[in-house]
Amino acid sequence: MIPAQHPYEANYKQQVDGRTVYRSKPVIAWDDEGQALVVDERSGRLVPANDRRTFTGLSEGVHPVVAAIPGGGWSARYKNEDGTFTMDPLVAWTVRSNGTLAPVDTDPTGLCDDPTTMGNFDGLVAPGAETRTAQPDSSA
Repeated sequence: MIPAQHPYEANYKQQVDGRTVYRSKPVIAWDDEGQALVVDERSGRLVPANDRRTFTGLSEGVHPVVAAIPGGGWSARYKNEDGTFTMDPLVAWTVRSNGTLAPVDTDPTGLCDDPTTMGNFDGLVAPGAETRTAQPDSSA
């Protein structure tokens, strides 16, 4: 058995109450023949990922977050519907096992997320950089 060093996921597709449900499980290891192994929660063992009829294949997984560092004065800029911009300070940066960083913003309820995934995300602003907060968009 070879421990999984690079993140892969086993993907599954099944029908539940007339709708298609997708889910994935992390590949924990590879057997001596190169088959991906996942955890079977019921038996508490590693089993080949393709043992289930609902298996659809493997995909590259996301590298796990291994650290977080403070936002360091950076901000996320969002474009409002009226053409103005709103700035939110980043609370942190996450560091993944492959060395990539991702910004972390928080909403008014305290939910943290990567601001680059938001539909109205306009960019990141470095500490001390000129801001365009609450100014009309001149490109319209």
